[in-house]
Amino acid sequence: MTAPVQAGIEIVRATAAHVPMIHALAQSRNLEGIDPAVASQEGFLVSEYTAEVYQRRLVNAEHFYVAVKGDDVLGFLLAYSDTQIEPDEWLNRRIKTTLGSFLVIKQVCVAREAARQGVASRLYHHVLEQWTANPVIAAVVDEPPNEASSRFHRKMGFEELTRLRPPDGRMRVVWVSRKPRESLLETQYEIAVDLYKHEDLLNWNKLNNFLYITAGLAATLAFTLGKEGAQSHAVARGVGAVIAVIGFGSGLAFAVMLRFGRRYLQKRKSTVVELEEYMAWHGGQRIVGRQLADPGSEWLQASPTGLVMVLLPVFVSLGWLAMLGVVLAN
Repeated sequence: MTAPVQAGIEIVRATAAHVPMIHALAQSRNLEGIDPAVASQEGFLVSEYTAEVYQRRLVNAEHFYVAVKGDDVLGFLLAYSDTQIEPDEWLNRRIKTTLGSFLVIKQVCVAREAARQGVASRLYHHVLEQWTANPVIAAVVDEPPNEASSRFHRKMGFEELTRLRPPDGRMRVVWVSRKPRESLLETQYEIAVDLYKHEDLLNWNKLNNFLYITAGLAATLAFTLGKEGAQSHAVARGVGAVIAVIGFGSGLAFAVMLRFGRRYLQKRKSTVVELEEYMAWHGGQRIVGRQLADPGSEWLQASPTGLVMVLLPVFVSLGWLAMLGVVLAN
């Protein structure tokens, strides 16, 4: 749980006077000097920047800030645009070919004594408030897994964009933050709703087809076992058994299709709800997701109709199984 931010902490532009403390802080979080299990939970760095590198970045990095309390540096954040990428930055150059212009948060580091006090969040917000272009990325080492960083970026609203393995051999998870564009959100919302309706209609069509098949098989079985069809008792019994087996298999098959169809439908619904949450922040209204979180509204999240839809073929399959027993017994 994050503790309240300490009073007296300021976010200021890094200067040459801060470089020795920035370098020492980065070294204290270097993966080579930390137990991997501890590093995964507390976060770590792998870029072994020298003081000279930080000194150079003071000039060419658009965003290089420190969180200070008095004379102490409690944390720092180094970020720069794609125009400041250096030739040896393979991963950032690879991302540029896909995203175009972006801001990369190269390093963020907080002293252990200031951990879980909102220092990193303040540094991030300080940059995100100033950077109006899209998108902002952060490439995080995932070998070993940096669980602390993953939790932090999700909390800050970042989403996983991709995973890449640079020449250094360490897998990176690339996180991205993009400000939503209203016109794009509206288009995506329309597509998501159409997919949601299509999936729902598809499930009902499956159920209708199942009922038609079941009615046809039942009629065929009745004719086979009736006087008109029972020219040979042995033949009628064999054909009846085959029809019952087909009916049983058909019921199970449709039960599986409808079960996964309902799961697809719920995924489509959750996508619509997520888009509505974005749009609600920009003046829109929740429609599909309205009152989902209210007490007693669990049925809005997973309607009982879906359960009935899936169980109906199962019960029909049991009926066919019973019919098979009757046919074989006679």
